[in-house]
Amino acid sequence: KDIPLPLPIFLVLLPVASSLSALGPPPLHLRAATGPGSAAQSSAKAPLSIPTPCQMGGKAAVDGLRAWMASEGLEAVIITSDDAHQSEYVAECDSRRAFVSDFHGSAGTAVVLKDSAYLWTDGRYVLQAGKQCDPGVWQVKQTMPKGGANLPEHLAEILPPSSKVGIDPFLVPVNTAKTLDAKLKAKGHELVALEANPVDPLWSGRPPPPNGKVTVQPTERAGASVAEKLQQLRDKLSSLGAEGQVVAALDEVAWLLNVRGSDVSFNPVVISYVTVTAGEATWYVDGAKLDEEVRAHVAGAGVSVKPYGDFGADLSAACASLKSVLVDPARSSWAISRAIAAHAGTCAVVERLSPVCEAKAIKNEVEVRGIEEAHLRDAEALARFFCWLEAAMAAGEDIDEVSAADKLEGLRREQEGFVGLSFETISSYGANGAVIHYKPSPGACAKLGDDSLFLCDSGGQYLDGTTDVTRTFCFGTPTEHHKRCYTLVLKGHIALSSAVFPAGTTGHMLDILARAPLWTAGLDYRHGTGHGVGAYLNVHEGPHLISYYPRDTDPAIKLGMTSSVEPGYYEEGGFGIRIENVAVVVAAKTSHKFGGVDYLTFKPVTLAPLSAKLIDIAMLSSDEVEWVDDYHARVWDSVSPRLDGQAKDWLRANTLPLVTQVLGESVS
Repeated sequence: KDIPLPLPIFLVLLPVASSLSALGPPPLHLRAATGPGSAAQSSAKAPLSIPTPCQMGGKAAVDGLRAWMASEGLEAVIITSDDAHQSEYVAECDSRRAFVSDFHGSAGTAVVLKDSAYLWTDGRYVLQAGKQCDPGVWQVKQTMPKGGANLPEHLAEILPPSSKVGIDPFLVPVNTAKTLDAKLKAKGHELVALEANPVDPLWSGRPPPPNGKVTVQPTERAGASVAEKLQQLRDKLSSLGAEGQVVAALDEVAWLLNVRGSDVSFNPVVISYVTVTAGEATWYVDGAKLDEEVRAHVAGAGVSVKPYGDFGADLSAACASLKSVLVDPARSSWAISRAIAAHAGTCAVVERLSPVCEAKAIKNEVEVRGIEEAHLRDAEALARFFCWLEAAMAAGEDIDEVSAADKLEGLRREQEGFVGLSFETISSYGANGAVIHYKPSPGACAKLGDDSLFLCDSGGQYLDGTTDVTRTFCFGTPTEHHKRCYTLVLKGHIALSSAVFPAGTTGHMLDILARAPLWTAGLDYRHGTGHGVGAYLNVHEGPHLISYYPRDTDPAIKLGMTSSVEPGYYEEGGFGIRIENVAVVVAAKTSHKFGGVDYLTFKPVTLAPLSAKLIDIAMLSSDEVEWVDDYHARVWDSVSPRLDGQAKDWLRANTLPLVTQVLGESVS
């Protein structure tokens, strides 16, 4: 369940306009507020020849898009997963790709042509997409394979000569826009920035925009005030030669202003922008979401509040007087970059990683303490859940994937500071475990049994931290194949968790440590190995990533960052295995510092026993056995004081030394 490389997305570099409003309709959640034919769309060209709106999407939506494409002279239209802030997870009203394709994973791009349609997604979702997409309409393709063409190359090859391809410019980050534009132009095609999104008029019953209230994240939990964060940002912008920045990513806005929201499920963010210059900071947000406490909170740091809809015109006006504005090309829409570029004679676009993203990723001491405390409370809920689940299964109770997930959520809700889940619980038994981001549905899910494996990937949002943990169980007698595969995954988990590496090392360099044991058996997994985790923010956080695939910009793993460590193995039609902890990057104790470089390592903050029943201890080295025993001793010491009764007994039994658990031998 990690963040892969960004999916290829698409844009054409057309002549720039003088403001965002001239580029097309306003940012997407404003379109959702009123629907087709509304004042929000009146300034933009309405799609032509739209047939009767449909509520279910799928084939009817594809047919509607094709009718519209014919009227516009387009050979293809691309529907991305993004919102106007390039979010991984979006509000329901922005789930256009899901509406069109019936695929509900968080990452994917739909491409509709006159006589074919493609759904591109990464390895986490290929099996899920194959199940959810109508095979009579969609061909599912995996992006970023180790060989073969990706979406830009594939689309450029299959289009008729001199084709035009349409896309909504608000839903495309700058860097992926340039990639596809180059690939299409090389084959003589043109990518057209649409003036209005063609899906919106088709979507009958589209959900309204979110309107949840915003809350303050106090300094005693954030570890730094808004004023301090703004000064840090201004100092960094000055050193980079930028006079201002557009902060578009929703988690960056929340972190910078020490606020939290509820506009996106599982992610405590509010749909908004922030602009920062040397003398001003402005928050563009729906004012109805702010109470007096929130307004006073940001005003005290010198931040003014303006309506979300004013952002485009204000940006254009500001660019008339600024010499340069920083835009993160991976986290800002191409429409924003183009609006700044309209003032190319006086205002330059500085494209680089957002300084806010960099600062947010490195947790301060207060945030680290909060993360540790949140994981301790989460560990209590996990121990009580695992104890209950094993007892219920042993007693022959009728437990299915949904009821197991509901029980775990209920136990988390009993913990102090719990706000909600950090993502939908992946509660998967047997073959469902091989669907990496499987989502069980009431009445259509599997019952847990004793003849396969149960994979549970879950997490919580607490006021002081975000958790993400995966454990794999067997309630019967595992096969030798189960044990061998689990132990290979465990060996990779230990190798990465215990790695000591010099400062400057990237996640791509470290990824092989987790895969190497699986590779010895000719096995692998189709997802990355680690992602950053927010401090009561998004469960997937950049800019760092532990992944097999290299990136053009691959930030180093730094002291104070968080990362999941989550190798796995998935056998289609059989079972899934994943072992995931969240860890904090800490200083390593080394006898030397070659070249004066500091050395780093990972400290797990997730505290939940591993499944000794699934471990083939003969496959582990003495150092690996020691790592497991030390980890389990830490779990017992940290979590047992919070437990009593059967849950405490369960934790004791499952944190004993491995030779005792696996072989029944006592340890003196």
